Amino acid sequence: MSSKLSMRTNRLTNLVSIITCSSQMSRKIKMIRKSALLVISIGLLASVSIQAQTVNLVGNKAATYIDEHELPARQMDLVRAALSEDWDANITATTQAWSGSGLRSGKFAGYIDHYSLNDTKDNYIYSKPYLQINLHAVSRYQRAEDIVRLEQLYRERVGIENRFANTDQLRGERDVRWARSPSFFDNIEQLAEDRVDFLLIDKAMADEINLLLKSVGETPIYVSKAPVISVSVSLAMNRNYTESEAVIAAFDKGIKRLKADGKYTELLKQDLGRESLLDRRIYNNMLVKW
Repeated sequence: MSSKLSMRTNRLTNLVSIITCSSQMSRKIKMIRKSALLVISIGLLASVSIQAQTVNLVGNKAATYIDEHELPARQMDLVRAALSEDWDANITATTQAWSGSGLRSGKFAGYIDHYSLNDTKDNYIYSKPYLQINLHAVSRYQRAEDIVRLEQLYRERVGIENRFANTDQLRGERDVRWARSPSFFDNIEQLAEDRVDFLLIDKAMADEINLLLKSVGETPIYVSKAPVISVSVSLAMNRNYTESEAVIAAFDKGIKRLKADGKYTELLKQDLGRESLLDRRIYNNMLVKW
């Protein structure tokens, strides 16, 4: 009788041990499941955080500065580099009409090419100026070198790009007869075809066209020794975009960093010991007329 009782006790003990082990195993599985869910949740949050760092910006097309189809776009490169530590800048190069529409609809959070020739708007916040555009008088005539003021071009027909002519400060200028053009190419073409005697253009772009002219054995254009107008360029962010202040702060910090390590000059390609950034295939017919 004692032997049978002992066997039953042992069986009961074993059964309790099995149940206990199963319970412990169940708790471990639950803990593993919870840990796995926690890891997945953290991964999803990190993914959302990374996606939230993308900011959509826009700029109006300008040769060698803001462009598409893998053409040189040094201003876009500069903005991306300045924001790269904190933001993924998705920049669209388009026309003024499309950029304005996109900014109003909220498709774009800001634009990279606010010119000091335009008034600031209350619904935007602006970075510190990060780029200087010096507008010089250029011509085939050497007297262009002595022009330092717009008044010296009184009643002259002067070629200028729309991005400068259609600004708050120059729109009402009446002393000069502006010959407006939608692009740098169209502006230079006016000079090539003798439709104007003078242009008012970015000094950096004057350097680019002169590099191109020299490469085909043509005489460079004359450039005024001093800028007639200086234009500061800033990044502008819509106040309705919740991270606008953070983007501006990161951008100003990034520009300072790029200037300190020398990449600012490199990105803007300010060293002229190179070929022109202008695509010769586009300018071939014009160079023939030159």
